[in-house]
Formats: sequence, C-alpha cells, structure tokens
Amino acid sequence: MKKFRKYLLRSLAVLLGLVLLAMIIIFSYVSVNKQKIIKQVTSELSKKINGNASIGNVELSFFRHFPKISVLLHNVKITDTMYAQHRHPFFEASEVFVQLSIQKLFKKESPLNGLRINDASLYIYTDTSGYSNDYLFKQKKSAPEKINQSESKNELQFVELNNLRIIVNDQKREKLHDLVVKNMDLDLNDKDIKTILFSVDADILVHSLAFNLPRGSFLKEKRFQADFKMRYDKLLQQLQFDSIDVRLEGHPFNLSGKFDLSGSTPQFGLNIHTKNILYSNARSFLPERISKSLSIVTIDNPLDADAFINGPLKGGDPSIYIKWSSKEVHLSTPFLDFDEAKFTGFFTNEAVPGQPRKDPNSKIVINNFNALWNDLPVQAHNIEILDLSTPTLTCDLTSAFPLATLNEILGTNSLQLTSGDAEVNMTYKGPLEKNDNSNSFLNGTIKFKNGTVLYTSRNVEMKKVNATMIFKNSDVFIENFQTVVFNNTFTMQGVAKNLLTLINTGPNNINIDWNIYAPSLDLDKFIYLLAARKKATVQRSKKVKIANMASKIDGILDQGRLQVQLKSDRLTFRKFQAENVQANISLLTDSYILNNVSMNHAGGRMSMNGSLVPAQHNNLVKLNMDVMDVDVSRLFKAFENFGQDGITDKSLEGKLTAKVKATLGLNESGKVNPSSLASTVDFSLKNGALNNYEPVKKMQRYVFKKRDFDNIRFAELKNRFDIKDQEVTINRMEIQSSVFSMFVEGLYSMKGNTDISIQVPLNNLKKRDSTYNPENIGTITKAGKSIFLRGRTGADGSIKFNIDLFNKYNKTKKDK
Repeated sequence: MKKFRKYLLRSLAVLLGLVLLAMIIIFSYVSVNKQKIIKQVTSELSKKINGNASIGNVELSFFRHFPKISVLLHNVKITDTMYAQHRHPFFEASEVFVQLSIQKLFKKESPLNGLRINDASLYIYTDTSGYSNDYLFKQKKSAPEKINQSESKNELQFVELNNLRIIVNDQKREKLHDLVVKNMDLDLNDKDIKTILFSVDADILVHSLAFNLPRGSFLKEKRFQADFKMRYDKLLQQLQFDSIDVRLEGHPFNLSGKFDLSGSTPQFGLNIHTKNILYSNARSFLPERISKSLSIVTIDNPLDADAFINGPLKGGDPSIYIKWSSKEVHLSTPFLDFDEAKFTGFFTNEAVPGQPRKDPNSKIVINNFNALWNDLPVQAHNIEILDLSTPTLTCDLTSAFPLATLNEILGTNSLQLTSGDAEVNMTYKGPLEKNDNSNSFLNGTIKFKNGTVLYTSRNVEMKKVNATMIFKNSDVFIENFQTVVFNNTFTMQGVAKNLLTLINTGPNNINIDWNIYAPSLDLDKFIYLLAARKKATVQRSKKVKIANMASKIDGILDQGRLQVQLKSDRLTFRKFQAENVQANISLLTDSYILNNVSMNHAGGRMSMNGSLVPAQHNNLVKLNMDVMDVDVSRLFKAFENFGQDGITDKSLEGKLTAKVKATLGLNESGKVNPSSLASTVDFSLKNGALNNYEPVKKMQRYVFKKRDFDNIRFAELKNRFDIKDQEVTINRMEIQSSVFSMFVEGLYSMKGNTDISIQVPLNNLKKRDSTYNPENIGTITKAGKSIFLRGRTGADGSIKFNIDLFNKYNKTKKDK
C-alpha cells in the first residue's frame, strides 16, 4: 500500500512536471515567436473573411482561468475593402480575451469555449448606393464547407462584453441603431443540436434605435437593463424569448418576441407589456414624431399599456400597435380638460393595412370614455384621431346634468341658471388644433327641460324653458323653444349661420334669424329693453372656467345682428291695443331697426318702419307710419295724444288715414319727451267730429251763438301738421262743419306761443240745421267776405280769441 502511494505520487509529480514543462515550452515559444504568431493569426483570419485584420499584441495566460488557457489579443481591428473611403472600421477592440480548453487541445477538438471583449466597437455600415460591410459576417467561398448549421454544435460557452458600442448605419434605408453595451454576460448552452439557450445579463444604453431616421428613434438615450433567458433555433434561424422581465429607465416591462434572421428580408416581432407607467414616460420611448403626435393630450396618472411592434430588420417602418387603459386620470386636450377619466384605447401607424406606415396612415382611438368636465359627467363611445400629419378628430360626446351646474363653468352673473336639466349629444369631425375655426364641424343636439334662466343684465327671468339646440357644422338651429317671460308665453325658433366660427373670429358679423310667436304680448313688461344694460360681474371660483365663455356670450348679444320675426294675436302697451301683429325687427349692436311692423288697431290698419337707438337716458326713435281707416279717438287715446294737448281723444272723432314721419325721444320708462318730438303728419279725417273742443267753443262768444258748438260734424279734413319743439304748425286748412265753415292756420304752442288765425266767411250766416251736409270747396278758393278771428295765448296760459278786424295775422305773416 505504501509502495502504491509512493508510485502514485511519483507519477503525479512527473505528470505535473511534464505539464509545467509543456507550459514553459509553449510560453517560451509564444514569447520568442510572438510576431510570427500574430502574423499567422491575422493571416488565417484574413483568409476567413473578405477584409483586413490586424492585432497589436498577443499574451498567453495559463492561470487566469485555469485549467483553461486564455489568449489576450490587444488592439484588434477588422476593416472591409472600402474602409479607405468610408473610414468606419467593422470591428475594433482594445482587448479580446479568447478562452481555450487544454483538454480539447489534447483531443484535437476546437478549443474555443469563451470570449470576453473590452472597450470595443462594431460598426455595420451601408452607404447610399447599397454597399455594406456586413459581408464580413460571412466566410470566404474558398473556405472549406462546414456541416449543416442546424446540426453543428456550438463550442462557445460564454461571451462577456464590456463597453462595446454597436452601430448599424444604413444610409440607403435611413436606418441607425446605436447601442452602448456597458456590460453583458451571455452563457450559451446547446440544449440539442437545433437549439442554443442563452442566459443574458445586460446593461445597455440606447443612443438610437431608428428604423427611419426622419421619423425619429425608439428608446432614444434610454437605459436597458435585464437578466433573462432566450433561445436560438438554428433550424428556423430565429432568436426567441418569452415573457422576460426587463427595465427601461428603471421602469419594469415584460417582453416576448422573435427575430427571424433567415432569408433576404429578416423580420422581427416584439410584444411589450407594462403597468402603471406615466403617459409622458411612455411617449418618450417612441420616435419623436409619434411622441409629438401623442403629445396633443396630457395625462397625469399612470396607465397600463401593451405594445406590438413588427417589421423588417433591414430598414423600413415597423408596424406599431399600442393599446392602453386608464383609471381616473386627468386628461388635457386642445379643446377641453377632463377629470376622473376612464378609458381604453390604441394607437396604430397602419390604419389602412398595406398603406405606408407613416403619419398620414396613423390613428389614435379611445373607447369607453367616461369623465367629468367641470363636474359634468361626459361619455364617449368612440374617439378617433386620424392622419397625425394634420390630425383630424372624430368623436361623440353625451352628457346629462342639472342646468345649475353650468353657472360655475360660465363664470359670470350675466346668466344664472337656477333650475332644469340638459341633455347633450354631440359629434365632432374636424381639425385637432386650437384655432378660431376649430368648431366648424360640430353636429348634435342640446336639449333643455323645464329650465329657469335669469338674465341679470336685463333682470329678466325665463321660466319653463324647453328647447332643442341643433348643431350642424358651424350653424346652430333652435327648435321649439318654449318659455314664459313676465307671464307672456313664447314659442320660438331660430338659426344662426356660421355661428361657431364667427363667435371667435368676428362676433360683429353674426346674424341670427329668430322667429317668435306669442298668443298675447304685454309690451309694458319689456320696457327694460330701453334701459342701459347692467354690466355683468364675474364670479370667482377655484374651478377652471371655459376661456372667455361669458365674454363670448355677451359678445353675441352686444355685437351680433338679431333678425326677429314676431307674430302675436294680441298686443298691449299701456293704453294701446292691437291684433294680428306682425313685426320684422333687426337688433343691431347699437340700434333696433323696425323693418316692417303691421297690426290691426282701432278698427283699421297700421304699418310702420323706423329705428330706435338706445342711449343712456334718452332713446332716439325715428318712425314712418301709415294709418288706414283708424278710429282717431282710440288712436289718440292709445298714444296718449302723442305728447300734446292741443287736440285730444276726448274731443276728436272720425276715421283717420295718415302718413306720419316723426323723431322723438323715449326715456327708460317708455314715455315721450315732449320737447324731442319732431314730426310731419299728412292726414285725412273722414266722418269727423269735434266734441266739446274748448278752443272752438270760445269762438261762440263772437259768432253763431245759437248754433251747437258742443258737437261739430265736418266734411273730410285734409292737411299737414308740422310738429317741432312742442309746437304744431297748422297749414291753411279748410273746415266745413255742421256749425260753420272756416279756414284755420297758424301755430299751436304748448310753450305759450299760440297764434292761430280763423277765417269765417259771411256766407255762414245762412241757416244750418241738422240736415246740413258740409262739403269742402278747397283752401285756395276765395271765401268771399269774411270775419277774421285770432287766437293767442293769454296771461293765464289759455287761448284767447279776438276779432282780427284788419287781418293783421296775414299781414304779419307776409312781413315774415
């Protein structure tokens, strides 16, 4: 036993000595023949590739990875045949460690089983003509044929990369991949003759992952970290991995995919899943143009997302499909901001299969959208953004809410909604950009039910508001608008062409056609229209308002043109009453235009046109009126004797036909300022009578004392009155009456300047009984011998009549 041990130890010592001797011999040989070995290795390497290889130095280590031998190559460089032109070395490394197995050396098998590369670069270059140095991956055709790749066994067991920069620069396809492998450990294991298993531990900085440079890079300046396993199918020439966990910029992702390296058009497919990722971070992983397109919205809280990316490895745009879901996020868009938003959706750059995968063929879709907009619930079944080069939005929005919740949104006291409900059903199709014309493709309805609206600027309350607003592109229609204002029931409908565009670009160009029907209309209640509008006050609230909403509403009311067509069966205004009223009125920025107003009044017909210009304390009215067969007494009573007391409704009877042109001032209470009245009245009064008219009765002191001056009937009266500055100029007027005939002219003044001349022909001495029928003879006809009376204002303010023996009135008139 002792002898056996002795012989065993001697044998081992001899064997170890032989190994050491062999190592010394090999080391000495390598040291003495280093340059020869370098030249031989580079020569053999050059024979394998269609390029040039150079090695700066070679070192041999027996103990670094004992029992394996390590060969350290310094300053390794491989270039292609066109290197002198493009100056991009295919491979360049400061250090390359090659690990060899001594056992396999003795067995005369391939000894390579490990590789470590430090401070290196791999540059795969393709110029604009299509020339590429990637041919260096292939052996020369003159090299001995190898066995089938799917049946060959991989001898390399591990690869370690440290600070390796990999660049794929394809200028023809405008593709650039630029990665810095800070460190990567790959353990390789042949599962069988067809499959290689990889264990990868990597830390990579991605400078660029651009499949189309003008469209930007994926993962630009992002850090990739992972520890995972994958496999290579030698038969299919596919690199495959399932459900591996990685980190991008520290955020966890789960990846599955494959890289098909076979054929002339290798493809790849990548499935990415992540949870709780911020929208802004997710966008930063995408190419700049796609990220910019997605930046039209912002989301504050994290999303869950899945991405599916497929495409060619040799350049071209990959297919990108990203889907997401959210829970209670704040969503900001160019139009509106939403709170507590819940939705799902997806992005694709191939909206139409087969078409180029570019912005015009990209779209964003949001489904099952539920959110709050300023506390109003909003739903949308489908929202689409098409053509991200010039984005077009298509969406539907629905909502139902109490009207009172709009008060905070409007942010003004000009309109106060105190009760009622609203339902909104809207669709929009148009450009996704915030500009003045962005609403020009809006369609849908807004319905109001049992609303109460207080217009504080006019202190008007609209009750029982029921209406439907219809939006058609830029036009707005109002249908079946029913409301009660000051106990007046209204049914209205209207249209505003191009309103949604002009509300921003030119509210002064807005035209609204408005039809109003009221069974009975009491104008007394609407005197407020003559008063100056109260300035609306802005409510202060922590809630976000629609920008300038209040000012836009006021802008329509103040600057727009409102064309009103009014119909009413019965109209009252103080003592005035009319039937079958029809009015066409234009409400302009600074005036009301009466285009055509007609009505039945006092047994006749009236029509008029004119204008009203509101002012601070005095509203200027211009009026042209036609009066046809109207009971003159009722007319004077209705208009409160037109602001004069010369002839009143109590004295005058008959059927009046007249043309009136007048300007006058109305105060805020709707009363005429007498001094402002200026008018011409061309009239014809038929079947006329004067009852108890005091100025005429005073003449009885001088003439026809036995005749009936209390009730005077006369033939048709035709004349013109000129009214100005509280004075009525009576042009020479013939009065053929049941009492006497006379001619009247002069000035009737409410300021004490009355001066009236009355010519009484002596043929009046003929007896006139109740059967006498007065007939006109004309004002220019000579009246024959006459008595002249002159009426002037007396000291007590009343009119005093005296005999004008020498007709001094006419002489004074001629002198003037």
